[in-house]
Amino acid sequence: MVKTFFLLPFVLLLPQCSSSSGTAEVPILASPARAQAWGSPGVTRTKKGYTMTYQNPSNSKERLVIKGSQKSFFFTLYPPNLIGTRIVNGTPTKISEAQLWQKSLVLGQTVKWYQRTLPTEQNGALFRSLGTELKTSDGRTASYRFEVEGTKNQMQSWLSELRFAP
Repeated sequence: MVKTFFLLPFVLLLPQCSSSSGTAEVPILASPARAQAWGSPGVTRTKKGYTMTYQNPSNSKERLVIKGSQKSFFFTLYPPNLIGTRIVNGTPTKISEAQLWQKSLVLGQTVKWYQRTLPTEQNGALFRSLGTELKTSDGRTASYRFEVEGTKNQMQSWLSELRFAP
């Protein structure tokens, strides 16, 4: 019942995307666990879907963004190099490091992701997934992209919490 309570406002805000309608174009993928921990997400309708942002009210460096779209997201064959500045032996040093894909499960499907930025004093590290097509239990599909500001462990954990709205 708690899940329905937290997801109901989002479904009502996005009638053209709502997963409660048989004519829905973009099924709503949300995080009941983040909603319960942090409160209602910000929701923005886009031309082809929606963007849902969960923000930790007590830590500005923790955020989950879900983008749902009718269209596929741009993707790359290899993750981009991690570019930024690290402190090495007490000295700020510019880096450009090759990365391997990281993988997590979202609703039983493997999602590839990578670290987009290093943490700074103002922001946490940013992680981004490739666009991923997911299918609801009734066969509707859409493309999704996920971004997490936080840690690698949070990216893995928060992706595993995602669910389609009833």
